[in-house]
Amino acid sequence: GAKLGLLKLFFLDEAAIWLTQPNTYSWRPVQQPLRVPTSKARGIRARLNLMGVVEYGSRTVLYREIEGNTTGQTIVDFIEVLAADANPECPTVVVLDRASVHTCSAVNQQRKRWQDLGLIIVHLPAYSPELNDMEPEWRHLKYQELPERYYQNKTDLRRAVGEANWGIAI
Repeated sequence: GAKLGLLKLFFLDEAAIWLTQPNTYSWRPVQQPLRVPTSKARGIRARLNLMGVVEYGSRTVLYREIEGNTTGQTIVDFIEVLAADANPECPTVVVLDRASVHTCSAVNQQRKRWQDLGLIIVHLPAYSPELNDMEPEWRHLKYQELPERYYQNKTDLRRAVGEANWGIAI
């Protein structure tokens, strides 16, 4: 008889992790103001650009650092890792928002080939980030897993992200 597999469902998104993290709450004794250092660095030098997916069932996060800004090719390269494990008998579905980099020609040119491999691209409705299950994972990393609110440099920030009990670098 036919063997049925389970669908794999991934939500993909990108995020920038800055040298200075959001300061969500703090307290100090009266008359002793809190001083929080901030980075004077700006732009790409002052952040890690990450791309990641979360698997719907297991909540497993897979991520990688993106050099520079995200392009259609970086999206294709990331999805290729997922496509390598895809199986037409047990489809892998990757859910993307409608950011221009997710709907560009570099991505669209691969859709048929990925579908033949068993990987299907699906887009969320426009302006609905709350439907992307990767968004809470980014918040968890930024607000709970990074032990410091300020990092001196990108190397220290990269190390903290790598040591966080959060995801698997691919």
